[in-house]
Amino acid sequence: MMKRNFMVLLTAVILCAGLLAGCGGSASSSSQAASSETASSAASVSGDVKAGSENGSADLDAIVAQLLEANPISNQFEIAAMNIEYDFGLAADDVVSYKGVKSNDNGDAGLVLVIQPADGKSEAICQQLETYKEDQVAFYGNYAEFAQAQSNVENAVISGRDNLVVMVIASNEASGDINQAVDDVMNTYAQ
Repeated sequence: MMKRNFMVLLTAVILCAGLLAGCGGSASSSSQAASSETASSAASVSGDVKAGSENGSADLDAIVAQLLEANPISNQFEIAAMNIEYDFGLAADDVVSYKGVKSNDNGDAGLVLVIQPADGKSEAICQQLETYKEDQVAFYGNYAEFAQAQSNVENAVISGRDNLVVMVIASNEASGDINQAVDDVMNTYAQ
């Protein structure tokens, strides 16, 4: 009887070890598949961008850098094609190229996003960014500890012209005039 209990226990341990090993293997292959999918999504959002390359043009890099001077963002992560479509709700066909960063800190909603819209899509992009803004205000409104982030989002600046759309949400670290920074960018780069 003791031998039988030992065999049942040993079999259970072996099965558990096999399940754990199987889970670990699929997680890494899922991660690789997700990375591959993100790279291909990035290529589909902007026709100018090849998979694995950095999105945006040199002009967009300069605009983002100029906006970050007035709005330094802590713990930055770069906005990817997946964010453009799923977070901001923008149609891939409406966006020619984009560049931006967002704060990766829970209580800091800081954002700098620069978009080169497709012909005739500037207004549609601005409207969708307004919807994103409203959603973020509602999200942060659920948490008393994120009152500063909610206020920052409520005061977000969205500006668009035919060839350029900009959205800036002040970071908790922002010390410059966000409105003036956006006006300067639009006067310099937009048509």
